[in-house]
Amino acid sequence: MKSFIHRANERGIAEHGWLHSRFSFSFAQYHDRTRMGFGALRVINDDIIEPSGGFGMHPHRDMEIITIVLKGSLEHKDSEGNHDIIHAGEIQYMCAGSGIEHSEFNPSSQEKVELFQIWIIPKEKDLKPFYAKRNCHDLDTMNRWSLIVSGDGRKKSMKIFQDVTIKTARLYPGHTLVSDPIKEGHGRLLLVIDGEVHVCGHTLKHRDELQVIGNESFEITVERDAHLILFDVPMDIL
Repeated sequence: MKSFIHRANERGIAEHGWLHSRFSFSFAQYHDRTRMGFGALRVINDDIIEPSGGFGMHPHRDMEIITIVLKGSLEHKDSEGNHDIIHAGEIQYMCAGSGIEHSEFNPSSQEKVELFQIWIIPKEKDLKPFYAKRNCHDLDTMNRWSLIVSGDGRKKSMKIFQDVTIKTARLYPGHTLVSDPIKEGHGRLLLVIDGEVHVCGHTLKHRDELQVIGNESFEITVERDAHLILFDVPMDIL
């Protein structure tokens, strides 16, 4: 099993006044040829949008976009006629497929919105555009993995068009959580949203990432209250 650490302070940065972004992989004006994605996982953007700020209508194609709102709310409109507000504790899914335009704004004049936006490369091109939202308040994430995204929609997870799973967990100090074994040809990326954990001989803190290549399980031990997200993705893509 091989592991690679990407520290929070090594991420790309974009500051636009109304938008504060940190990029795990190359995106927009930030380019690092060694950080072009992780298998089917192309983008993890850690964004803070100031009150009343946002992105006007812009196009996407052949990408699956998952937005996880951590704080505040995000207003979505798209060319398929969807109009929605995604609140903290909810996730949004948009299959751009054959082509879609959308806008994303912070509808609050007082509160910032904090979110992760994740892009996944689908198995097929030119899929029909699709939109969905999932409320995650009912998930039991205390000291256990809870599945939020999958390729088959099991356990009420958000179904997407790629053989990917995304799990989340909240852990108390002293607890140990084990990753599942994975399929041949897959890799895992562990992102520490908050807290501090020990894994594979490393200490990971707020917004640090660990990439793991290999089929074996690994243990995560908590040092400080931790909020984690774990991606399991195919490494060979079209």
